[in-house]
Amino acid sequence: MNARRKKFLSYYRPYWRLLLADMICALILSATALALPLCIRIITKDILEKPGPDALNQIFAMGALMLALIAVYTLCDMFVGYQGHVMGALMERDMRSELFEHYQKLSFGFYDEQKVGQLMTRLTNDSFDMSELYHHGPEDIVISTLNFIGALIILVNINRELTFIVLIFVPIMAAYAFVFNRQMKRAMRISKDRIGDINTQVEDTLAGIRTVKSFSNEAVETQKFATENDRLVESRRQEIRSETYFFEGLIGFTQLLTLVVVVFGAVSIVQATLDLADLLTFLLYVGILIEPIKRFGNFTRLYQEGMAGFERFMEVLEVAPDIKDAADAVELAQVQGHVSFKNVTFKYKPGVEDVLQKLSLEIKAGEFVALVGASGVGKTTLCSLIPRFYEVQAGRSCSTA
Repeated sequence: MNARRKKFLSYYRPYWRLLLADMICALILSATALALPLCIRIITKDILEKPGPDALNQIFAMGALMLALIAVYTLCDMFVGYQGHVMGALMERDMRSELFEHYQKLSFGFYDEQKVGQLMTRLTNDSFDMSELYHHGPEDIVISTLNFIGALIILVNINRELTFIVLIFVPIMAAYAFVFNRQMKRAMRISKDRIGDINTQVEDTLAGIRTVKSFSNEAVETQKFATENDRLVESRRQEIRSETYFFEGLIGFTQLLTLVVVVFGAVSIVQATLDLADLLTFLLYVGILIEPIKRFGNFTRLYQEGMAGFERFMEVLEVAPDIKDAADAVELAQVQGHVSFKNVTFKYKPGVEDVLQKLSLEIKAGEFVALVGASGVGKTTLCSLIPRFYEVQAGRSCSTA
């Protein structure tokens, strides 16, 4: 298991009891969904085909049993819908807090290369998408798997030949989903980046709104925003196109599957290899078999959105702070203001020219020093090195005592 996958799963740890209860309810949901068509089959096949003197009592008893199953199903569905979302919200809170705390540990060098809008998007939109995946992902996997396997076993017992026809569609639908699933992932990642870009543009404009108004620059800023807005719309168009092909294509396959079952089921009735009650039950279980396919489609969308957000989340969380204290670092106490630089060399990032080269400087406590020079010679850089906003590449960094 790679580091990112372990990190993804680690957020479940504080809420494993809630997750366990959610999974138990998902199991009950699947079991009740599979049991209801069997009750209908008992009524239509075992009771109605050869009604006995107590047929009415049997029908009412089965009706009461189905009513109880529906009540259990509804209660479990409500628990999953409410508590599951609460669990997702709590995990979203934890991830958002962890990322915000990490933001505060990162040095100025990181923020020099980043846009505030992108960082805000990772903290808001991306964390919400991850919470939806954390909540719906496990329950969709459990319910879909159990419903598919359970319905398939029952279908084989009803009519093997008809079940074989149904299974022909499964690899075709899987291949179709795989192709458009990859397209959807790429489109969603681009869309998330575009949302970050538009947030960046809004942040830049509103932060400097006084300057914008002072120079009557509203038209320029509006044009910048319109450009980012159009780019977002284009990325959303690609995302919607891939989602449409994915979901509507799967729905088309499921409708075609139902049509095939009806036609070949009718042929089986004519050939006396299947009766009407079994065809009705078969169709009900085909509906249950189709439901996991639809859930899979929804899970795929949530997975792509959530994992795209998680990748962006981890891209920042995996950035190590540039400023690290040595193991034997001593905490300053009673600072007097003495500043010392010895042969300090500094540049903002690799591949660019040094801003300072072998600079030595000493300023005693209480002294006043003026830094004079043309723009770009390193005055601001020197001031930033005193509180250690950046780490020097060579020499002894400034110290205060």
